[in-house]
Amino acid sequence: MRDQVQILRRYQTHLALVVANVAFAAVFVTIALSGFHQPTPHGLPVGVVAPAQVSHKIQGALDLHAPGAFDLRDYPSETQARVAITKRQLDGALIASSSGLRLLTAEAGGTAPAQAITNAFDAVAAKTGRHLTIVDAVAPLSGDSQALSSFFLILCMLFPSLATGVAAGHMLKRSHPASRFGVPLVAAIAIGLAAAGIADGISGLGNYWALAGIVALFSLAISAPTAALGQVKPQLAALAVLAFLIFGIPVSGGPADLAAFAPSFLRSLDSVLPLGVAANTIRNTVYFHANDTSGHLWVLAAWAAGGFAALGLLIATAARRGGAPQTPDAAIAGETDSAPSAAEPDHGHPSAAVSARATPGSIAALRISTNVMSAVRRSVGRPPSAA
Repeated sequence: MRDQVQILRRYQTHLALVVANVAFAAVFVTIALSGFHQPTPHGLPVGVVAPAQVSHKIQGALDLHAPGAFDLRDYPSETQARVAITKRQLDGALIASSSGLRLLTAEAGGTAPAQAITNAFDAVAAKTGRHLTIVDAVAPLSGDSQALSSFFLILCMLFPSLATGVAAGHMLKRSHPASRFGVPLVAAIAIGLAAAGIADGISGLGNYWALAGIVALFSLAISAPTAALGQVKPQLAALAVLAFLIFGIPVSGGPADLAAFAPSFLRSLDSVLPLGVAANTIRNTVYFHANDTSGHLWVLAAWAAGGFAALGLLIATAARRGGAPQTPDAAIAGETDSAPSAAEPDHGHPSAAVSARATPGSIAALRISTNVMSAVRRSVGRPPSAA
């Protein structure tokens, strides 16, 4: 039994790491699969350009086919419906005329909403016996054929941003406070400039400076709160991973924009967590003339500003308590200054006579020699005595 306890104590760090990884994996899988094993649309906004009686019939047919899946809104003309799609007020629009039904979709706004709208109204048209023509009002770019690049551009920035936050909050804890603000800021700018150029070169997204700014702001929205958590305690950076990655990816809806298909507990976070917010901002900038982006930008800015404010407050609090992290130079100076106090109980000790004028190197050498002399004296049975 004692041997088993010793083994557990010896490998408790390893076991804790395994348990933590299993817990994170279990939570991640549970959230993702519970949210999307049976994705169902909830209140997708769809415009209807048709006489009132026709609109009521369409609403009744949709309620039978997919109750609660669509939010139908009447529009007086096709032009106004198209404008609403461009402004991200609608995911699609049905135009009913004497010649038939025409469905406007926005594939660039997300393949999942476009496909759900198409399937639902195709079923309605089949029941009414009318022909349905599908028109992609906002089609993806040739270099981004499924309009997936917006999401993956942001997703790829999530991991280096988390790493930057961990470094600023823990690895740079002994550095000057300015470093813990400057490193995430410089890293975010560099990440934004590089990512926007690569995205334009591969997918042809264009909008270089706008995308660079959005990516940089997203990076700060991740790294700043992570750094603040790491400043409190390094292990708390795991909370950032939990919020921004394990919850953030399912809440974002993924590359097909399934956010509106998730259960209510995930949909409520869609407009709050940075990943989905930033992906929508990129998508709206590239395909929808930057409509419906200001609110998203404010959310990202709030995460970044809140993270930096918390980090600054924690650093200032530590400084007032005398526990502010020291720079390497300050640490050396502190070591030099502490040498006399270490020798105070033994006023005849050689280190006390020279500590005031000794350099850091000589102090270290003196301590080593003193320890060696003490060890030799103990080995021959002579206790250390005051010089």
